[in-house]
Amino acid sequence: MFLRVLVVNVFLVLSLVLLTAHPAAVFAETAGTDNAAGIEFVAVKGGCFQMGDSVGDGDPNERPVHEVCVNDFSMGKYEVTNDQFKKFRPGHKSGTFEGISLDDPKQPVVNVSWEDAVEYAKWLSSKTGHAYRLPTEAEWEYAARAGSTAAYFWGNDPNEACKYANVADATAQKKYPKWRAFNCDDGNLVAAPVGSFKPNAFGLYDMLGNAWEWVEDVYSAEAYSKLPKNNPVYQGSGEYRVERGGGWSNGPLGVRSSHRAGVSPSFGHRSLGFRLVMVK
Repeated sequence: MFLRVLVVNVFLVLSLVLLTAHPAAVFAETAGTDNAAGIEFVAVKGGCFQMGDSVGDGDPNERPVHEVCVNDFSMGKYEVTNDQFKKFRPGHKSGTFEGISLDDPKQPVVNVSWEDAVEYAKWLSSKTGHAYRLPTEAEWEYAARAGSTAAYFWGNDPNEACKYANVADATAQKKYPKWRAFNCDDGNLVAAPVGSFKPNAFGLYDMLGNAWEWVEDVYSAEAYSKLPKNNPVYQGSGEYRVERGGGWSNGPLGVRSSHRAGVSPSFGHRSLGFRLVMVK
């Protein structure tokens, strides 16, 4: 499992916190809906934070913990949905799991590659007059934490997960005993409609759980020791791109603010989607 190695069989792993926000760091407001895109964005005020495994239960690729600063940006309030993605690619099918649909309009679009996500952002940019892209890994973690230094944006208690995230839960584990699961019940066996759980302190939904999310960076296990402090994005050599956040089939080690994994940019999976950043 890649939860304890650098890059492994992602297909297997994907199957298989008391809020500690610093008030001075929590700046966000609704940036409004881009009517042409049909996507609602949240304006996130930039700042500095400690990026990486600040708790000590993460993987080597989440270290060293280091200070990172990002500029202001606008993040999608929700993961991109099937309904939104199908305006770009009408024939896309997110598929099913155990006969349960992943293709409902308000579920996050999944079974999309990094390449698909980038093409969608380019298409959307050409249609709307705004510029869209995937978030950088640093922007993603800053947004996911929303000021928190804990393992999860709600705190360090994994049993609180089902209030905030769609994850592998106790009900799922009864059906799939090999899955590592949270000791709570979120009411969903597969992907939930976006926005079904409580948001983080920035007003962003599903930053953990529901669907893994592609980000811009090339994956490197040593990226944290190579990147600059300000607005880092790793674009060095490497055959993988980074995914963040964990999905509906992941337990406590996979659904964490600092957890990161590398995946082929041509890869798609039933719990892997994305959200966008709007460039003003």
